[in-house]
Amino acid sequence: MTANTVTSDENSAFGGWLKSEMLKKGVTIGNLSEKTGITYTGIRNIVVGNTVSPRPETRKNLADALQETVPAAVEATIESEAASLPGMTWVDFTPSDLETVPQSGGVYVFYDITDRPVYVGKSNNNVRSRVKDHQTRFWFKEPLVVRGAFLAISDPDLCVKVETILIKFLGKHALLNVKGVTRDLED
Repeated sequence: MTANTVTSDENSAFGGWLKSEMLKKGVTIGNLSEKTGITYTGIRNIVVGNTVSPRPETRKNLADALQETVPAAVEATIESEAASLPGMTWVDFTPSDLETVPQSGGVYVFYDITDRPVYVGKSNNNVRSRVKDHQTRFWFKEPLVVRGAFLAISDPDLCVKVETILIKFLGKHALLNVKGVTRDLED
């Protein structure tokens, strides 16, 4: 994809709206990146539908850069998807762009280029700090880590339980997890 090309998978109400506004105004992903401080990859993930529910701050930053207001129907779609778990908030993010990563406690999952979950983690206080730490790891790069999803969980005990359950469900397919994973080495 070049800086002047925008494609969309139309799976995201916000991504579809963003693509449409960019096309109307002749704005590229690169232009928006310069105006917002959000990385090219972070914006591209929204436009192509990898990031379906970006953080409210990210949505506002992009809308302000376009000098537009996100339509109420688009916001309502995002909020209804994020609020599907009462008392918890779900957002998507681009792991390589810390500006898109939430700053609260909860459980997160990294996905690869094929949209397979490759890592499950948790942070009781600030997931952005954990993701920043992951950025120093040799495995933290595309195509292995392309997008992330986050479920805000304020209860530290519940956070540990949800992380453990997800790792157990992934089993030997929890590619990058070591703790809590059972692998049959005699396959």
